Amino acid sequence: MLPVWLFAAYLFVTYAVHERSRIEQEALWTARQVSLVVDGELANLKTLLDGLARSPALANGDLQAFGIEANRLVEGTDQVITLRALDGRALASTQSAKGSQLPKPEQLTGEEREQLELAGLLVSNVFAGPGKNEYRIAVTRQVSGSKGEPLLLSISVPTERVRLVMLPAVPEGWTVGVGDREGKYVARSKLHDQWTGKPGLPEYVEKIVGRAGTFRASNFEGTTLLAGYYRSPYSDWFYTANVPLSDVQAPLWWSLAQIGATGLTALLISLALGYVVGARLTKATVDLAARADALGTGSEVEPMSTSVAEFDTIAQAMIKAGRAIAERTRELETVLETVPAAVWFTYDPEARQVIRNRFAAELMGMPTESRKAFGKPELVIDTLAYRNGQPVSREDRPLSRAMRGEETNSEEFAYTLPSGVQRYLLSSARPIRSAEGSIIGAVQISLDISERKRGEEQRQLLVNELNHRVKNTLAVVQAIASQTIRNATSLAQAGAALSSRLVSLAKAHDILTRENWSGADLRTLIAASIEPHAPLDRFDLSGQQVWLPPNVALSFALAFHELTTNAIKYGALANTAGSISISWKLAEGEIDRVLELEWRETGGPPVAPGKQGFGTQLLQRVFEHENAGRTILNYEESGLLCAFRVSLPAERERLQTIQASPADLPG
Repeated sequence: MLPVWLFAAYLFVTYAVHERSRIEQEALWTARQVSLVVDGELANLKTLLDGLARSPALANGDLQAFGIEANRLVEGTDQVITLRALDGRALASTQSAKGSQLPKPEQLTGEEREQLELAGLLVSNVFAGPGKNEYRIAVTRQVSGSKGEPLLLSISVPTERVRLVMLPAVPEGWTVGVGDREGKYVARSKLHDQWTGKPGLPEYVEKIVGRAGTFRASNFEGTTLLAGYYRSPYSDWFYTANVPLSDVQAPLWWSLAQIGATGLTALLISLALGYVVGARLTKATVDLAARADALGTGSEVEPMSTSVAEFDTIAQAMIKAGRAIAERTRELETVLETVPAAVWFTYDPEARQVIRNRFAAELMGMPTESRKAFGKPELVIDTLAYRNGQPVSREDRPLSRAMRGEETNSEEFAYTLPSGVQRYLLSSARPIRSAEGSIIGAVQISLDISERKRGEEQRQLLVNELNHRVKNTLAVVQAIASQTIRNATSLAQAGAALSSRLVSLAKAHDILTRENWSGADLRTLIAASIEPHAPLDRFDLSGQQVWLPPNVALSFALAFHELTTNAIKYGALANTAGSISISWKLAEGEIDRVLELEWRETGGPPVAPGKQGFGTQLLQRVFEHENAGRTILNYEESGLLCAFRVSLPAERERLQTIQASPADLPG
């Protein structure tokens, strides 16, 4: 039942998270919808002001006619239109036309003045109206008087009008509140008359940060609410949609109760069934345990009568295991005679199930610390087998051949383990026969000759590699000597140039030798090529770590030597003010990696292309033998720019020279 309970808990948690997210989104959507409705009403008020701002009476300075026109516009409504100077003096108001005095002077705050200038419109905070317990809001815009002086034209309405406008957008069961920039209530869908014009709870208002969001807070009655809020960019008011948290959680608790009741019922049923089935299993288990004890002590295992088919099968297996113990004893004697060689036994006609000794397990790369007692058959592991370089199928391996009655004497096999490790074994195999002479199994004994074979291969590899390196080096030296002598003007010059180039080549050889000719680090190669000729503080090296193959490293060593000596003679190193920047980057191509290296000289004497000597020819042709390699020389006004682009082989694992089907070392 545990998976059922865990699955039910998972469903409940997932449902709770989803439901909470849905309610939060609904709260945000409701707050946004209410803001759109109210902003639309505020926009209607602004439209009235826009029409009134184009009044000819206002343009002519006839404030009395303007007041009559404004009064006609709001006649029969609760709207009040007021025209003020910037200092707050009321110049005209529909409120005075109804028998009241002109409103008292009221100047705009600096913040309100700034918002009015930026947006051209100002929606006020909630303020007390002329009536008792009356609160209003106003929409104000700036207009021009008859002399072009700036005036403030505003229209105000009771906050009750805001509440009536937003009510159709409020879902059932929700409470929506509208607050001004100071945190005072403009309108509420519930208890509007009680809270309009009053500040909201500080701990509630302080959570309204940013444009939109959700939070949990308590209201004035102490009820915990889930609230979503949205701050309108039109009025800078905030709109909150609230729902009691208990209403949100009620469906969750009901679902939890249903899940709990269902789970408890299922648990009771499973306990009843478990008791009935357990009673039968208990008796069979006791009988089976008694036979297991007999098997463990070497006693004869008696047949077992039970209605549980699985236990009957196990009892039969115990009887067979008792008989196998005697056979395993003979096998153990054979193992003791062949240690420390690797030994495999099999009684499987296909040689798929084998019994290994510890030495055989070690050869297979299997852990030996936790191995069980010798004698338990195990599945073979997947290996590749070769003899004389040719793949050997499972049927032709020593253990399989021994199961067919063949005998194998000291045959050499190469095996590749799943881990990639290669073993060389000298193997012999014999069939195991019953007292009647029939083949019942086979045994293979193998000696590990891997170190001997690897030594032979390593010696041959070193001889071949040395021969190859010597030929390549002699060819490079021959080419350098031939071209140097051909382009030299004197024997002394040829000797000095040839010696310098051979020293650079030797430096590269030293680096490759330290790395066993596996390659060279680019930054190390640059430093080794430059240091014999110039101080490194004249160079700026920048780039990631790049590992160069041997042939590319030798080519770069020659290129850096030519560039350095050329810079000393004619370029940035010919004076004390020049410097050289060497930068490189490595990009992944479709097949290979591409190295892009740039040699840039600055601060040296002016340079210009001259006669192409061997150095220039060497730079242009140094990477011709490389795949997609090229060199670009630009004699810019600031100095020489030499760009190399060389393809480097992608790093790959060494491919197997021969492919064969997976198999195990033995048989």
